[in-house]
Amino acid sequence: MASISAQVPVLVLLGLLAATARAAEPSAVEQRAREDLDRQLQEMVQTPPPEIIISFEGLPGAGTSKGYKLVEADFLVNNQPLAIPGLDKLNGPGLHRLAVLTVEEGSYTLVSHVTYANESWNLFSEESGFLWKLTASVTVQVQRGLRARVRVLPAINPTAPDPRLKLKLSHDVKAEMTAQLADVAIPDKVDAGTPAPVAQAPVKPPPVSVPPVSTPVVVTPPPVAAKPVEAPEQGPVAPAKLLLKVLAGKRPAAATVYLKSASGAPHRVVVDRKASKPVEVMLPPGEYRVDVLSQGYLAQTRKVKLSREAAPTVAFTLAKAPASKSQKVQVKKEALVLPRPPRFAEKQSAPRKGSTAGLALLVDMLVRDENLRLRIEGHTDNKERPAATLQALSMARAQAVAQALVDAGLDASRIDTVGMGDARPKAPNLLPRGRELNRRVEFTLLGTK
Repeated sequence: MASISAQVPVLVLLGLLAATARAAEPSAVEQRAREDLDRQLQEMVQTPPPEIIISFEGLPGAGTSKGYKLVEADFLVNNQPLAIPGLDKLNGPGLHRLAVLTVEEGSYTLVSHVTYANESWNLFSEESGFLWKLTASVTVQVQRGLRARVRVLPAINPTAPDPRLKLKLSHDVKAEMTAQLADVAIPDKVDAGTPAPVAQAPVKPPPVSVPPVSTPVVVTPPPVAAKPVEAPEQGPVAPAKLLLKVLAGKRPAAATVYLKSASGAPHRVVVDRKASKPVEVMLPPGEYRVDVLSQGYLAQTRKVKLSREAAPTVAFTLAKAPASKSQKVQVKKEALVLPRPPRFAEKQSAPRKGSTAGLALLVDMLVRDENLRLRIEGHTDNKERPAATLQALSMARAQAVAQALVDAGLDASRIDTVGMGDARPKAPNLLPRGRELNRRVEFTLLGTK
């Protein structure tokens, strides 16, 4: 009997524990009530689609006589170009709105390309004639209820050891919530016999106050769906129109034209020699290089920026290719010898008027072979200026000729310049004719890019 009585408390304790365990498990009614509450809580949160706001921070002092001038700018979102305000606006200091994009959830990459030039010209400055071509990229991951603010930030590095590193480009990204929780009382506990609370009508998020900036231009790069800001247009980006005109003398000429952008394959256009009117070409807005090749003529190139607001005309007047070997560029190892090289007056950095016609042969060579690069060496005689300034004068001559090639359409990144001063005379400096020959530039091929 004693053993039986000892087992009774144990059985009672086990029974109490089992009852407690059953009480901890929610009933079916409680489970449904909790699921309803979770669903209503989700509905209380407003989750608008993701947004990406892209802005450009103007370089302090840009556009002034003492600063740096923005000469080129383009921006790509997932390889699709953005239509942007004019460079005159982006040159100003402060924040400039580029685009407001309403997008799908996912990853988006912004690639920014900008080119600056030094506004101040000084023959003795090591930055004179420089072009800073800067590229930076950033990738953002967005989801519903979030807004990503991306700022493109050019900046000056005053302590850079090399003038080529004086300017730099970066991005700043900030994320913020666009969804808000509705003003609903949420009970701490849901009883089985109490009906689930009814959610109030969703409260729309208050409008976001944005400081006034330059008028934005909104684009829609697939798969990005653009949200118009201060612009009535919606839907896909409309193409831009370009008018092509190729002449030989005063008559139309047959030619093949290649239109190349930073992204995408080149667009090929065949121009008929009987085309009495400019040929219309429809392309996405953006910056393009236009190369024209025609049999028996020197190749040429241009740069053009296309927008939906205007239809620019790019006209080429072709020059006949030289027939005799003496009129062509002579290649001696890596050196290039022009039949008529640029000539320079004493103490002058710019070539003499009418002495740069031979540069068209170099343009033809670099257009036909995109892998070639060029180095231009400037030289002086030994009596033009004080010895301490001869190197700067020779550098200015090289840069002046490089600028003439850039004005003809070549990309500045394919041309290097160096000043040699009077260190490598071509002829004796004792005679005027010898000094004239020493005032020169020389060209060297650098091979592939």
